[in-house]
Amino acid sequence: MEPTSLFIVALLAIAIIILISRQKRSVVNQLRGPPVDSWLLGNEYAIKHQDQVGDLDFPWYREYGAAFRGAVCYGQDVLVLGDAKGLQHVLHGSGYRYPKLPDTDYNMNILFGRGIVTVAGSIHQRHRKVMNPAFSAAQLRTFLGVFQRSAKKFSGKLTDMAENGQLNIDTKLWLGKLTLDIIGESAFGYKYGAVDDENDKLANILSTLFYDAGALPSRAGILFSALPRIMPKPLLQLMDLIPSRQKTHFSSFNVAAKKVGRELFKENVEGKDFDSSSGKDVLSILARANAQEEEKKRLSDDEVLAQIATLTLAGHETTASTLTWTLFELCNHPAQQDRIRAEIAQVRSRYQTKGELTSADYDSMPFMNAVIKETLRFHPIVPTLFRVAACDDIIPLADPVTTSTGVKLTEIHVEKGQLVEIGIGYYNRNPTVWGSDADVWNPDRFLGQLDKQTTVGVYANLLSFSAGVRACIGWRFAVMELQVILFELLESFEFALPNASIDIKRQHAGLMIPMVRDEMSKGTQMPMRLIPSPI
Repeated sequence: MEPTSLFIVALLAIAIIILISRQKRSVVNQLRGPPVDSWLLGNEYAIKHQDQVGDLDFPWYREYGAAFRGAVCYGQDVLVLGDAKGLQHVLHGSGYRYPKLPDTDYNMNILFGRGIVTVAGSIHQRHRKVMNPAFSAAQLRTFLGVFQRSAKKFSGKLTDMAENGQLNIDTKLWLGKLTLDIIGESAFGYKYGAVDDENDKLANILSTLFYDAGALPSRAGILFSALPRIMPKPLLQLMDLIPSRQKTHFSSFNVAAKKVGRELFKENVEGKDFDSSSGKDVLSILARANAQEEEKKRLSDDEVLAQIATLTLAGHETTASTLTWTLFELCNHPAQQDRIRAEIAQVRSRYQTKGELTSADYDSMPFMNAVIKETLRFHPIVPTLFRVAACDDIIPLADPVTTSTGVKLTEIHVEKGQLVEIGIGYYNRNPTVWGSDADVWNPDRFLGQLDKQTTVGVYANLLSFSAGVRACIGWRFAVMELQVILFELLESFEFALPNASIDIKRQHAGLMIPMVRDEMSKGTQMPMRLIPSPI
């Protein structure tokens, strides 16, 4: 056996011995749940290799209820939670008492470094306080012009491509270029030039990152990625010595993003005096925080670079993917495309010329915004999150569940160390919250009166931007960006799938990515056909 393999086996043996010594019987063990595939892998391999996101876990929710017992690697039970009241408690009421899992921290640190996504507790509070002014409603309005110019330029690029006979495009690829350019210019004053087809290294890495790093992982890859979940912290440094597919691709992004960050600071920050009045854009805020002498207000060099990496990826990937799935649904519902164009024509009729719109104009379009909300609900890009109980707790439930012995529970007692899976994908389709047609893409649900709901999500009560102290700091940025780009694209084009037989699947890759079933070797893609709009 090779030395690296022996090393991995030794680490596994140590971790498993420690885990077995810690195991306790809990109420979660008494919940019903699906059969376990294997002690080592739990159901993790099956979930990550299911045909499409939700194919396994959605039926489990329907069979066992909105809180059930799942199984993850190394024989650990996980409380799988899609209940509105339970999620509100974990994400809102508990503050930082349900931190991320150690393996999430380990892998996200490789991807980003110590930024707002990876830090916790008081450090996260410091990061959040520093960054909040850049994402206030007033500051976001200053980004509107950048969004509109970028979307208009992108529309022109697609028009040129169509006139040259290139009517079929990979929508996911091109929307990724657009959103990368937008986050670069609006947040950092940096021009990636991705839409101009410049050979930008970071843009190339981002276009395939999650497919390369996370799609269809091997059993060994899953076990290795989960190791920090059960390893003592002093031994985690040993894992740094072992290469893996995920670490390789995450590290490549980290290096490329931080290279951009260093260039930004060298060209735009060094030698300048960023006082309290020098702007609330992201770069100015990072520069001021980096220059602070008071520890509770300061961001270190490494923290600043991690924020740049985090905002670059988060501001690019989730928006591009949500737009991709929005256009996909509109391809399947062409009458809904026409309804949005009717709203666009109505908004344009208020102007003598095609002037720039205000944020209020975009907000005044009920159906377009309903389409955005419904796509965020139906296609959450991050379908699950994981947390761990930092102390003993009681999680209340809106919908009671029945144990394996027939006892009905309205609350679940969890012990310190209990793993909890936040079922974003299921909560967004929970019929108790969204109605009996929750498994159907139907924007009109947001134009009617939804039943009184337990408050969970920050936007339209959706969980797609998470919730509570760790809710996405840039959700307003994302919504405005979605509005502007969708308006521009549907004013300029009609979108259709290239042929009726194409089969798009929702592939699990950490994030949810689109793939063509018969072209899996090509990775992430969403082919569509452009047709000049009649508007």
